[in-house]
Amino acid sequence: MSHSDDDMMVPDKRAGEIAGISPQRLRYWEKTDLIKPDIEREISSRNVVRLYSLSRLVELVVASELRHQGVSLQHIRRIISHLRRQGYESPLREVRFALSGDQVLFQHGDGTWEDSRRPFQGVMWQVIDLQAIRSRVQGRLQRSSAHVGVVEKRRKVQASKPVFRGTRVPVEAVRRYLEAGKTTKEILDAFPSLTDEDVKAAGASSSSVA
Repeated sequence: MSHSDDDMMVPDKRAGEIAGISPQRLRYWEKTDLIKPDIEREISSRNVVRLYSLSRLVELVVASELRHQGVSLQHIRRIISHLRRQGYESPLREVRFALSGDQVLFQHGDGTWEDSRRPFQGVMWQVIDLQAIRSRVQGRLQRSSAHVGVVEKRRKVQASKPVFRGTRVPVEAVRRYLEAGKTTKEILDAFPSLTDEDVKAAGASSSSVA
């Protein structure tokens, strides 16, 4: 973990929002040692501060994406245990994952692919792009939650055209993606600083501008 990652700590509530994980699931993952916060400090008997770094957030998002794609928690645990036995300290952010039907595959540093059930090599589709996830997490960390889904006009920003608050992304650019039939995931990959709420706002009436 780099020094810059150490500097980017967020509380557990914000980490869950970014990764799309409920507070209950986030706590369960912590208690079962799937993904633990970088810092856990008890302030009082009813107040425990839990902080997650950027690197840990990437792990949360990858695990959340795998669960969203139908991979069971038990399967994820088996994959992590297997990769740790091979020397990976943080498998969820050190290897590249791909899905092929109900199969989960991962790419090692030497470029070879391995099936989570048997050795495998080949070119896979539906790759979970860690760099895209990392960029998306960084973009969301830089915006206040109050800015998400809010459209505004700012002087000298994109010629005063409507943009999403906290970014320089024109609303019209996202509308064009929607009109072209692009999915929310494709739009978020193209604009990592945006969220699902921003995409919904782009598709709503253009008359409500902050």
